[in-house]
Amino acid sequence: MRQALPLWSNPRFLVEEPEAEEEHSSEESKNAVGVDLGITRLATLSDGRYLENPKPLERSLDRVRLLQRSLSRKRFLSKNWLKTKRRLAKEHEHIKDFRRDLFFKLGALLAQEYDLLVLEDLNTQGLIQKGVTKRRRLRLHDSAFSEIRRILEWQFLKRGKTVLAVSAYNTSRECFLCGRINQSLTLEDRIFNCPHCGFTLDRDLNASLVLLRRAGWVPPVVPVELRPIPPLPSLGLKKRRQGGTLKQEAPALENRRSSPKHACKLCRSVTRSVSTCILIL
Repeated sequence: MRQALPLWSNPRFLVEEPEAEEEHSSEESKNAVGVDLGITRLATLSDGRYLENPKPLERSLDRVRLLQRSLSRKRFLSKNWLKTKRRLAKEHEHIKDFRRDLFFKLGALLAQEYDLLVLEDLNTQGLIQKGVTKRRRLRLHDSAFSEIRRILEWQFLKRGKTVLAVSAYNTSRECFLCGRINQSLTLEDRIFNCPHCGFTLDRDLNASLVLLRRAGWVPPVVPVELRPIPPLPSLGLKKRRQGGTLKQEAPALENRRSSPKHACKLCRSVTRSVSTCILIL
């Protein structure tokens, strides 16, 4: 009698158990950078470099106001109104493109050098509403913290790198060395002096180092002096005349369009206007 083969011995059904994948320990980030955003300095890095705030809107504010004033004096939907409207839109587009170009270049620079980006979780709308003066609110709008944060995150995530957002509460008042809070620090103070341990450092640089420590990463070396980031390509606004329109100089005499000449039938003199010769005898 022929014995039946067990079910597991049927060659048509082959079940392979997946081998346990080797757990690859995620390599820790080789280097990290903390970025503190501000109005005077747009970005201060934890390595001691900083980027000055170019303030494109504030620099072009005179021209924007001039165009808006000119637009308000034009008849609605007239040709001159549409022409001025296009000029005003181009001015705002120039400011927007300049700002985005700067942010993208800064993000590419940081993403090439660092593997971990630490930013502060800022409430931009709350900062604008708490602005004491109109100029401060304007500069907060001009700095565009939400835009620069979004672009920096995109540049790092596109390259497969890590971005961390930590709490922004008391980052400027907390001491990087001892972790205590300096309650007497005001917005006018640009140097951080810890009353507990005596640690002294630039205010923005101390805040960027505090961001790194809150993310669980301590830099091996603390920079002492700040140094500016070298100028990025195409950094700078075009020089434009502020506060008025350009003068249109009169063309040269020989380039002017000559009016038709008329010859007098009586005295046969050539004149530029039709005239009648009066002969006084």
